[in-house]
Amino acid sequence: MIHNAYAYITRKKVRTGILFLILMVILISLYGCLSILSYNAQLERSLYSASHSSIVIQKKDGSEFEHTSFENSVYEYEFVSKLEDAKVVSIKQGVTLDSLPEEYKNVVSVVGTNNTSKHVLFRSGVFTLTSGKNIDSKDKNSILIHSDLAKKNHLKVGDTICLNSHTYTIKGIFEGKKHETYTGLSSDLSENTVFVDYHSLNSNLVNKMTVFSRDETTFKQVQSLYPSSEYVVSKDTNAYQSSLESVQSVKHMIQILSFSIIGCGLVVLSLVLVLWLRDRIHEIGILLSIGKSKMEIIVQFIFELVFISIPLGIVVCVISLVFNQVSSFLLSYGLLMSIIIVSVLIASLMIMIKKPREILSKLS
Repeated sequence: MIHNAYAYITRKKVRTGILFLILMVILISLYGCLSILSYNAQLERSLYSASHSSIVIQKKDGSEFEHTSFENSVYEYEFVSKLEDAKVVSIKQGVTLDSLPEEYKNVVSVVGTNNTSKHVLFRSGVFTLTSGKNIDSKDKNSILIHSDLAKKNHLKVGDTICLNSHTYTIKGIFEGKKHETYTGLSSDLSENTVFVDYHSLNSNLVNKMTVFSRDETTFKQVQSLYPSSEYVVSKDTNAYQSSLESVQSVKHMIQILSFSIIGCGLVVLSLVLVLWLRDRIHEIGILLSIGKSKMEIIVQFIFELVFISIPLGIVVCVISLVFNQVSSFLLSYGLLMSIIIVSVLIASLMIMIKKPREILSKLS
């Protein structure tokens, strides 16, 4: 049967070529979907791990408090400051306050922090640094500004900007849009949000402190220092919730697409094989007449498709080794073998349900 299968596919080059193309589309589509699912699974695990690695401390009433020094912790102190030597980004449509005091005009929202890369807005991908560098604990008199604010005032990395008579050097420029509640102040806009280094504030006060640790001992230690009567101490899962939801949505879509590919592959391959097996009734009859069983004939048909798929499998296997996605290849090739077997069985129903005598009688 193996010899007959090899002889058939080498002799019927047109049919072999058509089957090759069909199997190629099925295998590559399955491999692509499964690779995306594999990457999504890794991303989901990473996001879940990251979302449970940070402890957030805030006062229940939202007021400021003195921070305690923890290893690998990020401090945040938010306030509103007047932009003195530049113009804020204005909104075309929104609430306007005509009687706004002078000190609340041309103001920006300032976030003082010792590490912008670990700030929730940057960790979650809401804000993305486009040029320059993030602020870290070694910086002093450094600031990050939004790209729209930079464009309006023709500012770039290395330029200076003044907030309430304090001069900062622009270390980086970011872009993005956070959730906004516009009350009429220019500081409500994402474009008018800036980040300065915590060291330049000369203060020990924070509105929020985040401690990065997966150790439950650290969590209990933080809880003991910040009693629940005044503080809220929790794992910061909100930062990654939207990202996790997006990953899960993509996962659901790819799963539906994978099932659709399997279904379409079965239908198309079965229909093609049904048409071609009708043309091979003479060959089937001869095989039966010389004593071959129906199962042997069906196995030959399966081997024909397996032989055709081997070159495809080698190519995709090499690709999977390059991109370190071997598990995706094994699963996709295994699914292709399942589709081949099921399709051959479906197409061979006309052989299986008929007696050998009926098939042989058609030869005459």
